[in-house]
Amino acid sequence: MFIETYIIRLLAAFADYGTLTRVGEELGITQPTISRAMQKLESELGVTLFDRTKNRITLNENGIFAAEYAKKIMTMQDEMIARTREKAGLQKEFALGSVAIQPAVSTSELAKKLYTGIETTYEIDDNESHLIRALTDDVYQMIILLHPFDDSTFVSQKYFSESLSVMLPKSHPLATKKSIALKELAGETFAVYSEVGFWEKVKREKIPNVKFVKLVHHEDTDPIMAITEASDMPSFISDRTTAFTLPENRVAIPLSDEEMHATFYAVCKREKADLWRELLAEMKKVSNT
Repeated sequence: MFIETYIIRLLAAFADYGTLTRVGEELGITQPTISRAMQKLESELGVTLFDRTKNRITLNENGIFAAEYAKKIMTMQDEMIARTREKAGLQKEFALGSVAIQPAVSTSELAKKLYTGIETTYEIDDNESHLIRALTDDVYQMIILLHPFDDSTFVSQKYFSESLSVMLPKSHPLATKKSIALKELAGETFAVYSEVGFWEKVKREKIPNVKFVKLVHHEDTDPIMAITEASDMPSFISDRTTAFTLPENRVAIPLSDEEMHATFYAVCKREKADLWRELLAEMKKVSNT
């Protein structure tokens, strides 16, 4: 025996509204269609559900009993639809908070590849307490921190490590060095991206009298590349950068400060880790390379 869902919904609606006219008005279905559906239901069940008179139809004892089950079924169906859409909605939106730009961009690109049609956004914040609070409040689905963060609520996974070098003109006095400490760059004016996260705070603290010219990175143009080719202004480059070709007039010298070498960790709510298991698996592959 198979009873179509729309028929069960009509029975539940009839129990609520009491007349075929009201059911038709509320659900946008003609009275003859409703009548045929109720007759089909009675035939499927093998019992009479209605008392019928010339101008009126009402539920009998069997009908009242069946209608209670119909309401329960429709409540469960509505819950199934809502919960499924909720889950699908989470998979179509991926908001990330990160302490640095490179892991944010990389994670966002991985999410786009794994989840068809996903909308990805990220924000850079060097305050890890802010990021953890936002993850707790479901502002973000995942955050990137500088340390593992595992407890009963959160689970973390190592992502990748990153080191920075300084890009100098070949004519710069420090251009022949094997490595450079940040303090040696005192008084320099650097071309930097507008959002780099915790790296900027470290540079400001460790480079005396430093100045930054902040540039916005667009998808179709790279302002750092343009300014390093056209000027003597120094800048920074990550060892995770693959799309950038070092101009002929530049050298990249590793920075020796411990803070210029970072390891990133992906953190999400433990209860939602299974939702992002494919993404976490791909991030783990990156960590092993």
